[in-house]
Amino acid sequence: MIRASRVEEDRAALDRGSNEKVAATIDIADAMQLELAHEVTTDGKATVQLRGELDIATADRAFAYLCDVVDSQQGPVTVDLADLTFCDAAGLGVLARVAGHARRSGHSVELAAARPSLLRIMHITGMEETFPEVGTPALTMIAWPRQATVSPG
Repeated sequence: MIRASRVEEDRAALDRGSNEKVAATIDIADAMQLELAHEVTTDGKATVQLRGELDIATADRAFAYLCDVVDSQQGPVTVDLADLTFCDAAGLGVLARVAGHARRSGHSVELAAARPSLLRIMHITGMEETFPEVGTPALTMIAWPRQATVSPG
């Protein structure tokens, strides 16, 4: 069973200079869960927090939520992945599809705070081209430690 809830955006709060906070929770059979929330600062920067598991069970709802945020913003959207505990191929597909949607509509999406395990998968699958910020030297050193070489002998 999927349960999703959304809190409607408060545009009047933005006009008063406060930050906007919108949230959705997607619960899948109590064992798996993905929480999505976004915040827009007064200067128009939007940040979406993903908490939990982005997988085949949550992918469609997550894609819809992220596209709604991208479409409602004038500025860039940052997706904070610090609290993403699991991401399968469907989850990677969501990130790639959202980036494509943003690009086609003249917007931008950037990823932030991805865990080393996710960075490694993104490197293996070539998603660095979609999200060049994940290929920064500092993140690369964290995600792909130097492997020992064995010389014949």
